[in-house]
Amino acid sequence: MAFWKKLKLADVSKPLPIEVARKKAKILVIDDEPESFPCDLLRKEGYSIECWRKVESLSPLEQAAYDIIILDIAGVAGDYAKEDGLAVLEHLKKYNPSQIIVAFSGLTFDLSKTRFWKMADDSLSKPVDAIKCKEIIDQLLREKFTIEHYWNGVTSIFHGEGVSPEEIEKIEHKVAKAIKGGNSKKLMEAIESVAVRGEILAKVVIIGQKLITLFGSN
Repeated sequence: MAFWKKLKLADVSKPLPIEVARKKAKILVIDDEPESFPCDLLRKEGYSIECWRKVESLSPLEQAAYDIIILDIAGVAGDYAKEDGLAVLEHLKKYNPSQIIVAFSGLTFDLSKTRFWKMADDSLSKPVDAIKCKEIIDQLLREKFTIEHYWNGVTSIFHGEGVSPEEIEKIEHKVAKAIKGGNSKKLMEAIESVAVRGEILAKVVIIGQKLITLFGSN
Protein backbone atom coordinates (compact mmCIF):
# COMPACT_ATOMS: atom_id res chain seq x y z
CA MET A 1 0.00 0.00 0.00
CA ALA A 2 1.34 3.45 -0.91
CA PHE A 3 1.23 6.12 1.74
CA TRP A 4 0.66 9.76 0.86
CA LYS A 5 3.08 11.96 2.73
CA LYS A 6 2.03 15.49 3.51
CA LEU A 7 4.67 18.04 2.65
CA LYS A 8 6.11 20.17 5.45
CA LEU A 9 7.61 23.59 4.93
CA ALA A 10 10.89 22.21 6.24
CA ASP A 11 10.89 19.89 3.20
CA VAL A 12 10.91 22.73 0.67
CA SER A 13 12.40 25.80 2.33
CA LYS A 14 16.00 26.91 2.01
CA PRO A 15 17.70 29.57 4.12
CA LEU A 16 18.45 32.82 2.37
CA PRO A 17 22.16 33.61 2.02
CA ILE A 18 22.95 36.33 4.55
CA GLU A 19 23.99 38.74 1.79
CA VAL A 20 20.59 38.33 0.15
CA ALA A 21 18.73 38.63 3.46
CA ARG A 22 20.51 41.91 4.25
CA LYS A 23 19.37 43.39 0.95
CA LYS A 24 15.79 42.11 1.18
CA ALA A 25 15.02 42.89 4.81
CA LYS A 26 13.54 46.29 5.58
CA ILE A 27 14.60 47.56 9.00
CA LEU A 28 12.94 50.34 10.98
CA VAL A 29 14.55 52.04 13.97
CA ILE A 30 12.15 53.94 16.25
CA ASP A 31 14.15 56.00 18.73
CA ASP A 32 13.75 59.53 20.05
CA GLU A 33 17.55 59.80 20.21
CA PRO A 34 18.51 59.09 16.58
CA GLU A 35 22.20 59.53 17.26
CA SER A 36 22.12 56.51 19.61
CA PHE A 37 21.69 54.03 16.74
CA PRO A 38 24.33 53.78 13.95
CA CYS A 39 21.89 53.95 11.01
CA ASP A 40 24.33 55.62 8.60
CA LEU A 41 27.13 53.16 9.31
CA LEU A 42 24.84 50.17 8.83
CA ARG A 43 23.51 51.57 5.56
CA LYS A 44 27.10 51.62 4.32
CA GLU A 45 27.26 47.92 5.23
CA GLY A 46 24.35 47.18 2.90
CA TYR A 47 21.37 47.20 5.26
CA SER A 48 18.11 48.91 4.31
CA ILE A 49 17.32 51.06 7.34
CA GLU A 50 14.74 53.76 7.96
CA CYS A 51 14.68 55.82 11.15
CA TRP A 52 11.76 57.42 12.99
CA ARG A 53 12.04 59.61 16.07
CA LYS A 54 8.64 58.35 17.22
CA VAL A 55 5.83 56.11 16.03
CA GLU A 56 4.55 58.09 13.07
CA SER A 57 1.73 55.70 12.21
CA LEU A 58 0.64 52.26 13.41
CA SER A 59 -0.81 51.29 10.04
CA PRO A 60 2.43 50.41 8.19
CA LEU A 61 3.65 48.58 11.28
CA GLU A 62 0.46 46.51 11.42
CA GLN A 63 0.77 45.77 7.72
CA ALA A 64 4.31 44.39 8.25
CA ALA A 65 5.91 47.01 6.04
CA TYR A 66 9.16 46.37 7.94
CA ASP A 67 10.79 43.02 8.54
CA ILE A 68 12.71 44.04 11.66
CA ILE A 69 11.62 46.82 14.01
CA ILE A 70 14.15 48.15 16.52
CA LEU A 71 11.89 49.79 19.07
CA ASP A 72 12.79 52.10 21.92
CA ILE A 73 10.84 51.65 25.14
CA ALA A 74 10.37 55.31 26.07
CA GLY A 75 9.66 58.58 24.35
CA VAL A 76 8.44 57.16 21.06
CA ALA A 77 4.70 56.43 21.41
CA GLY A 78 3.33 58.54 24.23
CA ASP A 79 0.65 59.89 21.90
CA TYR A 80 -0.70 56.38 21.44
CA ALA A 81 -0.51 54.88 24.93
CA LYS A 82 0.70 55.53 28.48
CA GLU A 83 3.00 52.53 28.29
CA ASP A 84 4.75 54.03 25.28
CA GLY A 85 6.93 51.60 23.31
CA LEU A 86 5.79 48.68 25.46
CA ALA A 87 2.20 49.16 24.34
CA VAL A 88 3.28 49.30 20.70
CA LEU A 89 5.26 46.08 21.07
CA GLU A 90 2.33 44.26 22.70
CA HIS A 91 -0.04 45.51 20.03
CA LEU A 92 2.17 44.47 17.12
CA LYS A 93 2.90 41.03 18.57
CA LYS A 94 -0.82 40.40 19.05
CA TYR A 95 -1.58 41.67 15.56
CA ASN A 96 1.26 39.78 13.90
CA PRO A 97 3.07 37.17 16.05
CA SER A 98 5.80 36.79 13.44
CA GLN A 99 6.82 40.46 13.47
CA ILE A 100 10.51 40.61 14.43
CA ILE A 101 11.09 43.25 17.12
CA VAL A 102 14.26 44.21 18.95
CA ALA A 103 13.83 45.97 22.30
CA PHE A 104 16.12 48.99 22.38
CA SER A 105 16.55 50.98 25.56
CA GLY A 106 18.79 52.21 28.35
CA LEU A 107 16.27 50.85 30.88
CA THR A 108 17.35 47.20 30.82
CA PHE A 109 17.12 46.83 34.58
CA ASP A 110 13.75 48.49 35.05
CA LEU A 111 11.76 45.56 36.48
CA SER A 112 8.46 47.24 35.62
CA LYS A 113 9.33 46.75 31.93
CA THR A 114 10.10 43.03 32.14
CA ARG A 115 7.22 42.17 29.79
CA PHE A 116 8.77 44.33 27.10
CA TRP A 117 12.03 42.38 27.12
CA LYS A 118 10.31 38.98 27.25
CA MET A 119 8.08 39.67 24.26
CA ALA A 120 10.89 40.99 22.10
CA ASP A 121 12.81 38.69 19.76
CA ASP A 122 16.07 40.18 21.00
CA SER A 123 17.35 43.26 22.82
CA LEU A 124 19.94 46.01 22.55
CA SER A 125 20.95 48.25 25.42
CA LYS A 126 22.12 51.80 25.02
CA PRO A 127 24.82 52.79 24.33
CA VAL A 128 25.38 50.50 21.36
CA ASP A 129 27.91 50.31 18.54
CA ALA A 130 27.63 49.29 14.89
CA ILE A 131 29.39 45.94 15.37
CA LYS A 132 26.94 44.84 18.09
CA CYS A 133 23.96 45.97 16.00
CA LYS A 134 25.30 44.12 12.97
CA GLU A 135 25.72 40.92 14.99
CA ILE A 136 22.17 41.08 16.38
CA ILE A 137 20.57 41.90 13.03
CA ASP A 138 22.46 39.16 11.18
CA GLN A 139 21.53 36.62 13.84
CA LEU A 140 17.85 37.51 13.50
CA LEU A 141 18.06 37.35 9.71
CA ARG A 142 19.53 33.85 9.90
CA GLU A 143 17.13 32.56 12.56
CA LYS A 144 13.86 34.38 11.91
CA PHE A 145 13.87 35.85 8.41
CA THR A 146 12.75 32.42 7.30
CA ILE A 147 9.72 30.68 5.88
CA GLU A 148 9.38 28.56 9.03
CA HIS A 149 9.26 31.61 11.29
CA TYR A 150 6.48 33.27 9.32
CA TRP A 151 4.54 30.03 9.08
CA ASN A 152 4.74 29.73 12.87
CA GLY A 153 3.04 33.13 12.99
CA VAL A 154 0.25 31.82 10.77
CA THR A 155 -0.26 28.70 12.88
CA SER A 156 -0.26 30.77 16.07
CA ILE A 157 -3.16 32.81 14.74
CA PHE A 158 -5.01 29.72 13.54
CA HIS A 159 -4.58 27.99 16.91
CA GLY A 160 -6.03 31.08 18.60
CA GLU A 161 -9.06 30.84 16.35
CA GLY A 162 -9.61 27.17 17.11
CA VAL A 163 -8.54 25.81 13.73
CA SER A 164 -7.83 22.11 14.22
CA PRO A 165 -4.28 20.70 13.98
CA GLU A 166 -5.47 18.44 11.15
CA GLU A 167 -6.72 21.41 9.14
CA ILE A 168 -3.50 23.33 9.76
CA GLU A 169 -1.51 20.31 8.58
CA LYS A 170 -3.53 20.22 5.35
CA ILE A 171 -2.96 23.92 4.79
CA GLU A 172 0.77 23.54 5.41
CA HIS A 173 0.89 20.81 2.77
CA LYS A 174 -0.81 23.10 0.25
CA VAL A 175 1.48 26.01 1.13
CA ALA A 176 4.59 23.82 0.90
CA LYS A 177 3.42 22.44 -2.44
CA ALA A 178 2.85 25.99 -3.74
CA ILE A 179 6.31 27.06 -2.59
CA LYS A 180 7.89 24.00 -4.19
CA GLY A 181 6.17 24.87 -7.46
CA GLY A 182 6.85 28.60 -7.16
CA ASN A 183 3.12 29.36 -7.32
CA SER A 184 2.29 32.41 -5.17
CA LYS A 185 -1.38 32.35 -6.24
CA LYS A 186 -1.83 28.80 -4.93
CA LEU A 187 -0.07 29.78 -1.71
CA MET A 188 -2.52 32.59 -1.01
CA GLU A 189 -5.48 30.43 -2.02
CA ALA A 190 -4.41 27.84 0.54
CA ILE A 191 -4.19 30.42 3.32
CA GLU A 192 -7.44 32.14 2.36
CA SER A 193 -9.32 28.82 2.30
CA VAL A 194 -9.52 28.73 6.09
CA ALA A 195 -12.90 29.69 7.51
CA VAL A 196 -12.00 32.37 10.07
CA ARG A 197 -13.22 35.88 10.86
CA GLY A 198 -12.44 38.53 8.26
CA GLU A 199 -10.09 40.54 10.46
CA ILE A 200 -8.20 37.38 11.40
CA LEU A 201 -7.89 36.37 7.77
CA ALA A 202 -6.49 39.82 6.98
CA LYS A 203 -3.72 39.27 9.53
CA VAL A 204 -2.89 35.86 8.09
CA VAL A 205 -2.78 37.24 4.55
CA ILE A 206 -0.19 39.80 5.66
CA ILE A 207 2.07 37.00 6.85
CA GLY A 208 1.32 35.05 3.69
CA GLN A 209 2.70 37.93 1.68
CA LYS A 210 5.94 37.60 3.63
CA LEU A 211 6.11 33.94 2.64
CA ILE A 212 5.77 34.95 -1.00
CA THR A 213 8.52 37.54 -0.61
CA LEU A 214 10.85 34.95 0.89
CA PHE A 215 10.28 31.94 -1.32
CA GLY A 216 10.16 34.13 -4.41
CA SER A 217 13.87 34.81 -4.03
CA ASN A 218 14.94 31.16 -3.92
